[in-house]
Formats: sequence, structure tokens, C-alpha cells
Amino acid sequence: MKVPATILLLALTCSLVTASTTRPIVKATTGPRPYYLIDNLPEGALKTKLESCADDRMVPSDFSIGHRGAALQFPEHTRESYVAAARTGAGIIECDVTFTKDKELVCRHAQNDLHTTTNILLTPLAAKCFKPFTPYDPATKSPATAECRTTDITLAEFKTLVGKMDGANENALT
Repeated sequence: MKVPATILLLALTCSLVTASTTRPIVKATTGPRPYYLIDNLPEGALKTKLESCADDRMVPSDFSIGHRGAALQFPEHTRESYVAAARTGAGIIECDVTFTKDKELVCRHAQNDLHTTTNILLTPLAAKCFKPFTPYDPATKSPATAECRTTDITLAEFKTLVGKMDGANENALT
């Protein structure tokens, strides 16, 4: 019954993310991004309607789901992202699930994205990657490549990684 217990633990962790903050979240804030987007809309009915909501009180809602946390503001599937989602009104925190080499479940968008969403390539764990880092080749114009999977490492090793915004440099030499 190890898997059901682990799934239950993940569900509780994701749904009760507010418990990991210093106090319950009773008032939500969207931060500056929505205002930036509204300010850049062309004049018209939509912009006027959205501007009329600017002073409305925000409250957490189960209708608002934090997919991977607040992934546009913080690295996805990180504690910081889950807390930010709760603070911006998400009543539900959704977690994609995959597993590690020792068959422990972890919240990840994909099985094979550790090289673009964590610092794994900057750690000794890079040696365990399914496809180790290959630098950009200026002669052939071949892009830098790597593929690091959650199944390449154990849960203990996974917990040492630091999340980062998704991205890679195809011209990387090191």
C-alpha cells in the first residue's frame, strides 16, 4: 500500500499548501502582472471592464486552480510556486506526478525535463543524466543537448535540486 499512501501525501501537500505559509491565506492579491496586461490592451470595452475590477477584493476560490503552482511567476512545481499560487487566490493547487529511480512520486510536469527546469547540470548529478550534456559545436552548428529524467535519480538526490524557470541555451559551451 505504499503508492496509495504516497498519493494521499501528495494530495494533502498540494491541497494544504497554505499550511506551509506563516498564516492562513484569507485575502489574495494578483500582483502587478494583470495591471500590466490591462494597461497594454487597446482602448475598448474589454479594457474598460477589466479596469473596473481593479479595486475588487480578491479572495481564494476553489474555482481558481494553480496549475503547477504559479508557474509564470516562479519555477513550476516548487514550494515557492505553490505558495505564490495560494497567495494569488488559487483554492486548489494541481500537481502533475511522475516517479524517481527509487519509485517515489514527485511533482513534475514531465519525466524528462530536469535539465531545463532545475540546476542538475551544475551538480555532480549531471553524470547520471540519461543523455549527458553535450556542448554546442561551432563547426557543425549542432546545438547543445542534454536530457535528465526523474528516473535517473533517487528521491534523496531529487530533493537536493533547485528549481529554475524553464529554459535552455542551445549555444552553451559549458
